[in-house]
Amino acid sequence: MRLIVNESQIKSRTRMGEIAPLIGLALVIGMTVLLFWKPDLSWLTLIVVWIGFMFSLVGAYLGGRYVGPLAHHKKVPEALKGLENSFILLVHQTPAPFVLVDPGGLTVIFVRSQSGYMTYQNGKWRHQEKLGWLKRFVGLEGLGRPDQMALLEMEDLQRFLRKRLPEGVEIPVRAVILFIHPEAVVEAEGSPVPVFRMTDLKRWLRKEGRRPNLPKEVLQQLYEALHIEAEN
Repeated sequence: MRLIVNESQIKSRTRMGEIAPLIGLALVIGMTVLLFWKPDLSWLTLIVVWIGFMFSLVGAYLGGRYVGPLAHHKKVPEALKGLENSFILLVHQTPAPFVLVDPGGLTVIFVRSQSGYMTYQNGKWRHQEKLGWLKRFVGLEGLGRPDQMALLEMEDLQRFLRKRLPEGVEIPVRAVILFIHPEAVVEAEGSPVPVFRMTDLKRWLRKEGRRPNLPKEVLQQLYEALHIEAEN
């Protein structure tokens, strides 16, 4: 598999995910101390503490996606490692963070990193996780509606393509959901978007998810729209 990564974007967001919680903590501690020394500045203290709390939330959000062993830009290539060179993974190159290009079209990979027990039934997702409420309070992402969010990313990618492809050229685009946490247990039969864990996605792409190849001229137009260099 070929890998094309927006390294500068990942580097900047990783750095922010590392330092934002520290800035937030420093602001909260500093203003709490100042409140004891200068009680008359309580209004300023509350404002700065709120800013510090927001920094902490931003840091938790970015940290969950870009920092540590579950960093999305590391786990998605890991899940696809070993695919043939006809597959090309675009990382933060389009409105959808992870897009897999294959001879039959595009696949948006929507990533979820939650642990615990997750189910999809009758149009609703449910998530059972130890201390889940506390994790969400400190800014870690909840499960949400991954099917809807995956489809929104797919629609964003389709709009992106329409602006760059010649008129009348249609590229098949689909979405999948990938759970990357090793302790995630997912039961999502009936989900409108296919759901996979780390060990399942690659096999599906090679078998059930394999699509007829696009005409060579259409594939070349797709490569040009996505700024992908064709292999010699």
